[in-house]
Amino acid sequence: MASDDGRTRADAPLLRPSLKDVAAHAGFGLRTTKKVMSGRERVAEPTRQRILAAAAELGYRKNVIASALALAKRARIGLVYSELTKGYFPEVEQGFLRFADEYQDYGLDIEFAKGHDTSVEHQAEALEAMLADDSITGVILQPVSADGLDSCISRLTEAGKPVITFGSDAPASSRLAYIGPNAYKAGRIGAQILANYIGKRGVALVVSRGPEHMQTRERRHGFYDMLAEYYPEVEPTELVIEDPEATYAAIRAVVERQAIAAIFSTYADSSIAGQVLHDLARRDIVLVGFDTSEETLSLMQKGYIKIILEQNPADFSYRALKMMFDYKFFQQVPDPVVTTEVSILTSECLL
Repeated sequence: MASDDGRTRADAPLLRPSLKDVAAHAGFGLRTTKKVMSGRERVAEPTRQRILAAAAELGYRKNVIASALALAKRARIGLVYSELTKGYFPEVEQGFLRFADEYQDYGLDIEFAKGHDTSVEHQAEALEAMLADDSITGVILQPVSADGLDSCISRLTEAGKPVITFGSDAPASSRLAYIGPNAYKAGRIGAQILANYIGKRGVALVVSRGPEHMQTRERRHGFYDMLAEYYPEVEPTELVIEDPEATYAAIRAVVERQAIAAIFSTYADSSIAGQVLHDLARRDIVLVGFDTSEETLSLMQKGYIKIILEQNPADFSYRALKMMFDYKFFQQVPDPVVTTEVSILTSECLL
């Protein structure tokens, strides 16, 4: 059927449902509907649920672009992190880029400051550059140290450039908020799974990169606490990696000289430990690690990595940028700590 201008219905543009449409569909006034959709004012729960259900049924999506442009605001956010591993960080970048793609043209720009230098000094230099750049209005940071960057974060905050940490926290700093998994609980989960896989007894090699990185430190604490409380016959032995380039050789040396029943890798390069087990044909050693990559999934399919605790970094990097956007444009103050989920992926899932 043709429309009045000669086009078929299929050719005619689809109209985006408006807030008025949602209000009419839910049977509430526009003012109440606006309160619910803004999320900034309290509304009775049954009312909120009906309005949200109406919005979902109509496919309503808040026109954030128009709202931001109406406020005549712009923001340029610096994204600072060090790419410690092959896994995890590509997903972090995907999350940031997905947000930028979905919310393009609304007055927010992003600038990546990343690299393979994992030192505190390198990140401090990046943060100082963000502080000196007048165009930067906020920073999203994955700190390599739990407390070594506190002074940099304070100076940024004092200059009106809020800092949100993601994936790893600087809890004593003046950062605005942290979003990411609970590392301590993740360590406890890893200990429980590992212990049960090896019959609750044997030597477990704990591979970490030292105490500075919050995630590594907290995962290690959670792992050790869980063993002490529930699995006293699992004996942990420590391997601290000082030089990332020496990770493979260091793990292999321990596996070759000690009777290891399991490995707990506290950081995302679990594929390195998995490659050691592959090269030594040691499927009998249970490896529990974090985050997926192509190498990790391949080793899981071959039976050399038993468990991966998946943090879904693309989700919380996306949410970190949205959190900053909402704060800069709409003054929505986030909760100080937003904990995200950790999923358990077993090798059997891939078979």
